[in-house]
Amino acid sequence: MPFTLDQFEILAEKTLHFLLVFEKDGRIIAYNSRCEILFPSDVSYMEGGYITDFIIDDDVPVFKKVISELSPENFLISKSFSFATENHGVLSLKFDLTFQNNLVYAAGTDTTEEYKEHRALMTISKLTKTGAWYFNPKNNEMYWSKGCYIIKGLDPDTPMTRALGASFYPKESRKRVEKYLDDLIKNKKAYEYTEKIVTEQGEEKWVKVVAHPVIHKNEVIYVNGTIADITDRHHYIEKLKYNEETKHLALKGIQSGLFDHHIAKNEVFYSSDFKKMLGLPLDQDFVPEEIFRKMIHPEDVDGAFKRHQDNLKKEGNHYHNHYRLSDKKGNYKHYEVHGFRRKNEKGETIRMIGNLIDVHQRKLNERTIIEGKNRLQAIVNNGFAYTVLLDTKGKILITDKKSLKIIKKDFKVDPTKTDCLFIDVMPANFKNSFIHTFNEALKGNTIKKEIERVMHDGNTQWLESKYTPIFDDDYKINSVLVSFHDISERKLAQQAITLAHLREQELSNLKSNILSNFSHEIRTPLNGIMTISNLILKDKYPEEQNQLLKYLEESKDRLLDTMNKLSNFSEIDAIHDTLNFEEVDINYTVESSFREYQHMADIKKLDYNLELDTESPQAKIDINLFRPALNNIIHNAIKYTEKGAVSIRINSNTSKKNIYIYIKDTGIGIDKKDFFKIFEPLMQGSTGISREYEGTGVGLSLSKRYIEILGGKIKLKSKLGKGTEFIIIIPKHV
Repeated sequence: MPFTLDQFEILAEKTLHFLLVFEKDGRIIAYNSRCEILFPSDVSYMEGGYITDFIIDDDVPVFKKVISELSPENFLISKSFSFATENHGVLSLKFDLTFQNNLVYAAGTDTTEEYKEHRALMTISKLTKTGAWYFNPKNNEMYWSKGCYIIKGLDPDTPMTRALGASFYPKESRKRVEKYLDDLIKNKKAYEYTEKIVTEQGEEKWVKVVAHPVIHKNEVIYVNGTIADITDRHHYIEKLKYNEETKHLALKGIQSGLFDHHIAKNEVFYSSDFKKMLGLPLDQDFVPEEIFRKMIHPEDVDGAFKRHQDNLKKEGNHYHNHYRLSDKKGNYKHYEVHGFRRKNEKGETIRMIGNLIDVHQRKLNERTIIEGKNRLQAIVNNGFAYTVLLDTKGKILITDKKSLKIIKKDFKVDPTKTDCLFIDVMPANFKNSFIHTFNEALKGNTIKKEIERVMHDGNTQWLESKYTPIFDDDYKINSVLVSFHDISERKLAQQAITLAHLREQELSNLKSNILSNFSHEIRTPLNGIMTISNLILKDKYPEEQNQLLKYLEESKDRLLDTMNKLSNFSEIDAIHDTLNFEEVDINYTVESSFREYQHMADIKKLDYNLELDTESPQAKIDINLFRPALNNIIHNAIKYTEKGAVSIRINSNTSKKNIYIYIKDTGIGIDKKDFFKIFEPLMQGSTGISREYEGTGVGLSLSKRYIEILGGKIKLKSKLGKGTEFIIIIPKHV
C-alpha cells in the first residue's frame, strides 16, 4: 500500500535521514528540516541555492561526475560527500541518488564517524606501510586497498586477481605462498608469513602477511588480511644476526692473533695483533690468502695445505693446523692455528674464525727436553715470586724464601720446622679460591687463578696463581706445586680499562663481563703446557720424559675441553639428538657425586651428610647430563659454606611420580631479589672486579637446563646469611 501524502510528510520531517531534491545542475528545489544543519543559519539564502556551494572543494568534481552519470537507464547511484557546516564541522553523508523526471532525489545518512575512522586508517596505512585485502573463495574476487598497491608499486586502478597478487613473489616461493591461502580455506585456520617480493619496478622488499577466515556454516566464505612492508626491519634483524654470529664465533676462537676467513668469498680478516705478529700491513683489513700462504716455510707448504683440506672436510667444527711462518725480520717461527668452522646445509665449510698461536718457544723446549734437568731446580728457576709445594692433604713441604718470610711475619709459624697446612697461613679471601682449585689439581688438572692480597701498608697486590699436580712413577698425584706471580701492574691496567668500559653502553659491559669470567679458563691449559715444559726443561732423568709428555697431552685436551664448554649454551639444542636414556639407581648415582666432594668438605671442616632413600628409587635419565647438573649444585653448596653443614637427602615417598633430591647448606644464602640471576648464564650473586667468590656464572644455568631436558625441574629456597636449599625433581621410572 503506498504512503498517503500526510504519511509521507510526517516520515520526511521526523526521520534522521537527509532528504533533498535538486536539479541536475545542483540547484536545490526542496529539502527536509534535517538538512538545515548543512546550510547557513539564514534559511532564506537557501532558496534557489546550489548544493555544490556547501560540499567541500575536493568532493565537488566527484559530485558533478556522479550527477552527469545519472540517466533514465542508470537512475540509482550511491556516493558519499562531505559538507562544511557552521556548527558541526565537516559532516560526511552517504547518499542514495535517484533520477526521476529530470530531478535528482537524494536520501542521505550520516557516516561522519565511519569517515573519520577511514581517514585514520588511511593515515596509519601510509605511516606504517601497510595495506588491507580480502578474498572471496566463492567467486575468486580479490580486493586490495591502496596501501597494497603502494607496497607492490602497482597502479591502484589495476584490476586485482589472485594470480596477479601471487606474481610478485619469486618463483621459488610462489607455490608456498599460494598454499598458505589454500590451506586456510581448507583448514579454517588463520596464518601469517614473511616472504620476499619483487615490485613492479623490480625492487626487492620483505613483507609480512596476516590472514583470518570468516566462517559461515563451517565453511570459509571470506578471507580478510593485511600486508606490511617490513623491509627495513628485516635488513636490521639480518644485520643483528650477523653481528651475533660474529660474537658467538669469536667466543669459540678468542685469542690474540684472531682471524675471520670467509671461504666462499676468499676473504680473510686479520686482527691487529695477528698482523703485528707477522708484519702484515696494518692499513688493510682484508689480506688475500695467497699472501699469507707465501709466508709458510717451503718445507711445510704441502703438509699444511693437505691438513687444511682435511680439516675442511672432517666432521665436527674444530679446525687445527701448524706450520712455520716467516716474521717481519724474515725468521721462521712455529705457529699453531685453532679455529671454529661454520657449515652450510650441505655440510660444507663456508666460514672459519680462530686464532694464530705462537708456539715457537714450546717447540724449542720440546727439542731440548732430552737434555733434562731436575724438577726441583725448575721450581727455583721458574721466575715466579712465590712458590709452595704441598702434599695431598695441603701440608707445606717446600717453600721459597720470600713465601717463608711472609708466613713467619704474618702467622708466627715456620713451616720448615713445624707441620703446617697452607690454608692456615694464607689471607682469608684466598681460602675459598684455594679449596676449589686445590681440589681440581688433585684430580690431575693444572689450574690458573688470579687473586687479590691486601698488604700491611694498605696497598693491593694481585697475584696470578698456578696449581700444578705432581705425579709419581705410578701416575698417582703425590703433591701439588702452587706458584704465585705478581701481576699487580697488569691488573691495575686491566682494572682501569674495565672501569672505563663500565661507563659505556650495555653491549660493552656484557663483553667485558664475559671476558672477565672466562679468560682464565681459556688461558689455563696453555699456561699448563708452558709450566710443565719449564718443569721438565732441564730434567736429568730421560725415563720420566714420556710421563711428562703425557701431562702436556692432557693440557692440550684441557684446552679443547674448555673451548667446548664455552659453546655449551649455543649448542645445547643439539643435546636432544644425542640423549642416551637408561634406567639408573638414584641412590647410587647421588652417592657417587657425594663421595667426589667429600675431600672438599673435609678441608673446610664441614658436616657433610647423605641420607639415601630406603625405596631405592629408579629413574630413566641420561647420566651424562644428570651427573654434571648435580655436581654443580653440590660443589656450589660447599664452595659458599664457610662453616656448618652441607646435607643431601633423597626422597621418593611423598610423590607417586617424582623423586626429590635436596641439597641444603648453611652458607652465605641468596637474596630473594637475586633468585632470577643465578640461573641466568654469565650472571652471579656478586659480579665485577671486586667480587668475593670466583666462578664463571655458568654452572647453575647449565644444571637447570640439563635437568629440564631430562623432564625435571629445579626449585630454590634461600635466605641471605642463613643458607640455601636446592631441590632437584626428576620423574620416576615406573
